[in-house]
Amino acid sequence: MVLILWTFVGVVCFFHNYRTQELRQKGVKQRLEIINNRIIDLYNTHNPDRDKLVASFLQFVENYYHKTAYDDISVAIYDNTTGNVVQHIGYELPSPEVEGDGRKNFFKGSQVEARDSLGNIVELDPDKVFYYRVHFSDDGNYLVQTVVPYTTALSYTLDNSKIFLISVLLAGIVLTIMIYVFTLHLARNVVNLRTFVKNAIDDTADYNENLEFSNDELGDISRQIIKFYQQRSKALINSEKEHKMALKVIEDKWRSKRQMTNNINHELKNPLGIIKGYIDTILSNEDMSPEMKRHFLVKSQIQVNRLVEMLNDISTINRLEEGSKKVLTEIIDFHEVVFTVANDLTESGMCNQMEFVYDVPLDCTIRGNFNLLTAMLLNLAKNSVAYSGGTEMGVKLVSRSDKFMTFSFYDNGKGVSPEHLPHLFEYFYRVDSGRSRKSGGTGLGLPIVKNTIISFGGTISVRNRKGGGLEYLFTLPAVNETDEMTDEEGSTDSADTNAPTDNAGTANSEGSADKKTDSTTDNEHPVE
Repeated sequence: MVLILWTFVGVVCFFHNYRTQELRQKGVKQRLEIINNRIIDLYNTHNPDRDKLVASFLQFVENYYHKTAYDDISVAIYDNTTGNVVQHIGYELPSPEVEGDGRKNFFKGSQVEARDSLGNIVELDPDKVFYYRVHFSDDGNYLVQTVVPYTTALSYTLDNSKIFLISVLLAGIVLTIMIYVFTLHLARNVVNLRTFVKNAIDDTADYNENLEFSNDELGDISRQIIKFYQQRSKALINSEKEHKMALKVIEDKWRSKRQMTNNINHELKNPLGIIKGYIDTILSNEDMSPEMKRHFLVKSQIQVNRLVEMLNDISTINRLEEGSKKVLTEIIDFHEVVFTVANDLTESGMCNQMEFVYDVPLDCTIRGNFNLLTAMLLNLAKNSVAYSGGTEMGVKLVSRSDKFMTFSFYDNGKGVSPEHLPHLFEYFYRVDSGRSRKSGGTGLGLPIVKNTIISFGGTISVRNRKGGGLEYLFTLPAVNETDEMTDEEGSTDSADTNAPTDNAGTANSEGSADKKTDSTTDNEHPVE
């Protein structure tokens, strides 16, 4: 841009100088021609007083150009027949030797002798004679010669205006500075953007990179490009994280399924081996007494019931995991659920020496499934009876919000070691390293409890109480006025809502009151 600017300035100055000098030189020539033409016109009129008129005009010219750039002008009138000077002002130059149209140089040789106004001979340098004009009268008897020497004053007149050149140079300098500032301003945006693009290509761009861009269109575009890149990069990172999380979930699910399959194989081998041993013993001893046969058959029946319970629990877990979003729910009073569980425990005698208490207010409405929640609380109660070693267990409302209600199921037993707490909801997990079966149970009660809560959109956690024992904190969806109105509008379908959940919810509770405690515990709470 600077090169283009100064090329333009140079061209402008050159043509301006050339054109101005041409015009000013033309102006000098026109002045000389005007003087000559005026004198020739006076001679062409053949006026008797023409000599006086010419002398008066020459005096006027001399006075007019006095103390000007044309102060040294010389005008001479020659008699063309004799070559003598008739009248003149300034230097008295010899008669010119005219060629052609009378405009050829009249000087011969390197020096020209002339006489000044006092009659003194003066030598003039031909190179210093700048302009001249020669004209003839119509009859050819007279010749008028006008000469302007190239003096310092005339050179100033003919030279170009320095003010213009200085103005052009100053304007060029100012424009150069402006171009520099502008290109520096522009280059900063380009350099910063190029740096960011290079880093982006090398995958080293900082998402929080604070690049300074100007407040103009290019700066706005650069910021938009960086913003788009950052958003796209973050989206790719988030997408990659989500992809990794999804893969991890799939891997965890697959690992959990494989672990569950291995655990199921392990759990099935023991009772099947025991049953096979009892039956083989009976068949191989034909002389066995009826009392001994009955003893072995009862033991076999216990193991068969254990297998049936395990298969029911596995079926329940599968239905809860695969159909958690299809579990039909309704608005129920959790106080009624707890009251029903309390009656079942009392009438069945499953509490043994423990006391079941509850502190749940009336009209404690939640959204859930009555049968599934009843089975869940029964599992927690059976687990406490079998493993806590305490004297009391209970349920209470801890807190409530617009979306969830938080409940606590607790006992005052001995609790478990802290390192086992994160694993209590795992399939077939037991605290005892020998995986004891003395207390019965399938090892799936707590996983069923967790899946039940999750199917309702709640959460559950377990911790040791400060006063001893375990405490399960779980949340259930609260019911607001909008939910109640919606539920009332759809109450005609409520009869069908419980139908599919009865099977899932009663898998661990049906017949539990009719079974012995040592063979009906639906969950193994891992306490040594």
